[in-house]
Amino acid sequence: MKLSDYVIKFVKEEIANSVFLLSGGGIMHLVDSIGKSNINAYCCHHEQAVAIAAEGYARIKNFPGVAVITTGPGGTNAVTGIAGAWLDSIPILVIAGQVKRDNITPKKDGILTVRQIGFQELNIIDIVKPITKYAVTVENEEEIRFYLEKALYLSIHGRPGPVFVEIPLDVQAAEIDPDNLKSFNPSELEEKKIGIGIALMEKAVKLLKEAKRPLFMAGNGIRLAGGEEILWKVLEKLRINAVTPIFTADDLITYEYPYYLGRQGMPGNEAANYAVDNCDVLLVIGERLQLTQTSYDYEKFATQAKKIMADIDENELYKKTVKIDVPIHCDAKVFLEELCKQDIILNRWDVRVKKINLDDDYPCDQKYLNVYKFLEKLNDWSEKIDVVTANGMASLASHQALKIFRGQRFMTNAGLGHMGSGLPLAIGACIATGKEMPICQEGDDLITLNKKKPVICMEGDGSIMLNIQELQTIIHHNLPIKIFIFNNNGYYSIRSTHLRFFNRVFASDPSSGVSLPDFSKIIPAWGLAYERINNDNELDKLDKVMNYQGPIVCELMLDSDQLMPEKWSAGALRKE
Repeated sequence: MKLSDYVIKFVKEEIANSVFLLSGGGIMHLVDSIGKSNINAYCCHHEQAVAIAAEGYARIKNFPGVAVITTGPGGTNAVTGIAGAWLDSIPILVIAGQVKRDNITPKKDGILTVRQIGFQELNIIDIVKPITKYAVTVENEEEIRFYLEKALYLSIHGRPGPVFVEIPLDVQAAEIDPDNLKSFNPSELEEKKIGIGIALMEKAVKLLKEAKRPLFMAGNGIRLAGGEEILWKVLEKLRINAVTPIFTADDLITYEYPYYLGRQGMPGNEAANYAVDNCDVLLVIGERLQLTQTSYDYEKFATQAKKIMADIDENELYKKTVKIDVPIHCDAKVFLEELCKQDIILNRWDVRVKKINLDDDYPCDQKYLNVYKFLEKLNDWSEKIDVVTANGMASLASHQALKIFRGQRFMTNAGLGHMGSGLPLAIGACIATGKEMPICQEGDDLITLNKKKPVICMEGDGSIMLNIQELQTIIHHNLPIKIFIFNNNGYYSIRSTHLRFFNRVFASDPSSGVSLPDFSKIIPAWGLAYERINNDNELDKLDKVMNYQGPIVCELMLDSDQLMPEKWSAGALRKE
């Protein structure tokens, strides 16, 4: 059996029925094997999009998405997508090509003897090692099963994350006997055993029982651990006030839970931040407390509270930005299961969730569309439709104001926050929904048999330019993605930052060097349905967009000076 055929067979049987790729000479055997198989192949137009689409797929499936990329520039182009998956702990498998073994530059004492021997050859392994859980070159064809099994195991065990398997061209073409391949045994790894110590659990329970103002922060690590069901059992049992970290887990607890206080963090909801500033015991599970949650004044974070934190990554419990009183190195699901067994009756404290009339409190020039009035209108439509956002205003405003219901997904890459991530994330998420079926050929046309569910994608006018080529991927596969372009005349976040710090603007809008296309011309030229909402009086156009059956782009003409809530800093809402 040809090794490349074995690789694709392994992927289809053990990981996913779909792969994302960008073809290249360095993966010609792998691409040929994909073409001969009945696996679903989605060709993107940039390797960054390939990796990010795999991330979007993985977020929906809670299992690795698969990216196939070529050597040299294929690997370097994918680095941003790999880094995003690394920081947000999303499992993806990247299968990369490499030149023939004979053309790989040798090393002496770990250093390349020359810069390059093979064409488009690059030592990508050492580049991606810091942002992957496992990165390896398959130098012996008889070890392909071992490397694939190990990569898959590491991607989903412990703290999830991306893995990278590089296969030279001549290895791809090698003949192998699948029945005689070496397999991977997890017992070969020297893994540190983790679990809940009895003393630590007793201390945590004691603090919770004695607390007058207990608060629960539920992070995405709970979902990654498969703990959503037990999470809701714990919530129903404890009836504890709860918050979710903004951007990372806004869809984990929703307002169907009567004691949910909202999305916590620097741009988060006032009630959630008030509760953090004033709780006396803070229980954090599956959330690494990044600066978005603690603010840059992290030494003032929840200073009135004893902090209990359970995390699969022990290092997160002891980093300099947090001081944890009861650090528990444990899988989030395991901790919740143990917590649910405890006999705990909590003290109730009421925190008023003040409804903010964002559209009234944060007005804009009436010739533009108020972003909060748009989101208020979208709330009537968005139930049960998964939502993806990139960064900037498209992410900030939607995470502040969009309603999410239990079972609905709301996805943003929070750790890297890379511009241009919205479109490929939405592609991956959309492909992961519905029933997967092969793509077949009918004459000269590719017929997509995959019936997918709609996905809402929110992108900035500046952000979308970084992966705008993926509109072609969307239209080619007729993916029912509703793309909203937040046109605020450039880079809203950068412009605001420059004005705040320097009282001037540069490199963020047309007047300072960043020009943008006329989307009303470029989107129809792509063959996509297009709509534009210019101001609040045209919000009825949203009905047409949401009723449209295929992919559609709706441009929102927003005020570049749109007012938004002031960002919270730790301790700002503290009451003595």
